[in-house]
Order: sequence, then C-alpha cells, then structure tokens
Amino acid sequence: MIKKYIIEPEYDGYEIGNYLKQTKGYSGRGLRNLEIYLDGKRVKNNSKKIKKNSKLLIKEKEKSTGIKPMDIPIDVAYEDKNVLLINKPPYLIVHPTQKKVDKTLANGVVNYFLNTTGKIMVPRFYNRLDMNTSGLIIVTKNAHAQAYLQEKGTVNKFYKAIVKGIIEKDEFLIDRPIGKIGEELRRVELSPEQGGQTAQTKIKVLKRSEEKNLTLIEAELLTGRTHQIRAHMALEGYPLLGDELYGGADNRADRQMLHSYKTEFSDIETGELRVVEVDLPDDMKKILGE
Repeated sequence: MIKKYIIEPEYDGYEIGNYLKQTKGYSGRGLRNLEIYLDGKRVKNNSKKIKKNSKLLIKEKEKSTGIKPMDIPIDVAYEDKNVLLINKPPYLIVHPTQKKVDKTLANGVVNYFLNTTGKIMVPRFYNRLDMNTSGLIIVTKNAHAQAYLQEKGTVNKFYKAIVKGIIEKDEFLIDRPIGKIGEELRRVELSPEQGGQTAQTKIKVLKRSEEKNLTLIEAELLTGRTHQIRAHMALEGYPLLGDELYGGADNRADRQMLHSYKTEFSDIETGELRVVEVDLPDDMKKILGE
C-alpha cells in the first residue's frame, strides 16, 4: 500500500516520525513497518526533519502470513479500502490455534483477499469473538488502519443477548472488575488488587418474555474484557441462555445466545463515525419467536 502526502506549512521543521504519528495516526510500532521517501529519496531515520511543501511517500512493507487460504464463505457486512466487517456465524473459530490449525474465519479471510485483490494478505483482526458467539468482526487491511483504530479512532461495540430470567430495570450499568483464577476458563468478580481488570457494560432491556422467562437485552461494551458480557450477566443473576460455562445451560439453546449486532467505528480516511448493523441469526430469532 502506498500513500502520498505534501507537508502542510504548520508542520515545517517537524521530525518525520512525529509528523506521521500526530497527523496520520501511525504508531511507533507501525513506523517500523514502513519504507519512507522524502522528495524521492529513501529515508531510514524517522528523526529527519521535514520542510513545508516537501513530498512524502509512504510504502507499507508486505507482511507474510502462514495462514493458508481456504474456501470458507464470508458474509461481508461492510467493506472499503481500509477495513472489512464480517458477520461471523456461530460455531466458527476466528483464528488458527494449536488445536485448530485451519478451517477458521482467518483462512476464509485470506482466501477472500486473494480472490478480490490477487494477493495473500495478513488478516489483521481488530476484535475477536468466541467460537459460539456470532456477529460483527472488524478486519483491517493494512497496518495504518489497524494503528489508527487502536490509538486514535473510536470503536463502539453493541451486542444482543437472550438471558434467563426477567430483568426488571429498563437500563443499568454493570461496573464489576473481572478476572480468572489460575487456569480456570470462567471469569469471576475479582478486584484489581487480586489481578482483576476494570469492566463496564451498559445494559438496555429490549424485550421481556414472561411466558418463556427470558429477556432480550442490548449490551454495550465500555471496556473489552474476555467473556465480559457472559461473566457480567451471570454475576447479576441473569446468565446467557445456553451458556454452560456461566450457568445458562438450557435445552432450548445449543450455544450462548450472544450476537455482536452493531459496530460504530471511525472512517480511516475522514474520521467520520460509520455505523454497521446486522440482523439476528436464525437460532436467536427462533427462540424469540420472530
């Protein structure tokens, strides 16, 4: 990927590295992955000073990936030249692991990029979802987009979940630190002094079903901890339907009823907030009677 810039007068005398960090959203780590040319000459020292109206050409070095392309269907919810948002189905692992080396979403993304660009590209996942959680995942197409979203941009993630029990309050904030003890998978309430992390989830009730003893909620993540929504709802006494790990096992559901349905994120080029929303999966609709 190649980007070209003409130095604005107000940045006359800046160091190249500081200019790229402050105005273009690059991270220190991201700078190491660049080839930089100033007025046609290769620059290897990011502390070199720039002059107004100088021409800067930035080339991102191609990063290799060991993930092989596989023909796994990709449900594209949104795409531009910097990001790809995918609506992940349940039961699909996002990234290869020691136990599961292929047939993951990452293999499908590498294949999708190969088919659409002719290149083997690294799938840079901004966020991940548990295997049994469905919904939106952001994949950035280059190091600049990844660094921008992580360090300068805004990303807001909203989920829909079906929980056991009837929640009386319409809206509330869960502010309970969570962490894990030893090798346990389950997250529990754990103070920062004990190694827990601050965790905040904003909950809004969308629908109550007295007959089924279920509540459909929207959960907005204000922090992004592993199993955050699952742990928080279990701690509140309303485990996710189908979530065996957190006490929600139920013969009505084969998985935890959790879906990442809406993502707001900053456009890499303009900074404008974009909103992408996807429908509930069929298994959740069936339980809700939709």
